[in-house]
Amino acid sequence: MKIDESLNRLEVITKRLGQEEVPLDEALALFEEGIALASQVKTSLDEARLKVQKVLEKAKDTFLIEDFDLQ
Repeated sequence: MKIDESLNRLEVITKRLGQEEVPLDEALALFEEGIALASQVKTSLDEARLKVQKVLEKAKDTFLIEDFDLQ
């Protein structure tokens, strides 16, 4: 599953878990799915970050690169 698809699914899961009267079995299944998706997204983002770092290292001294904070 692509990152954007995983993030969309996580949003659906979060909204459903935020609703009242979600049966416990469904809530646990959604929570488990959400944790797995979040882990996959983190892994994908970490891999993408490493690829970007490698590309930037190859292009060292070609561009002025500044750190930025995503938070």
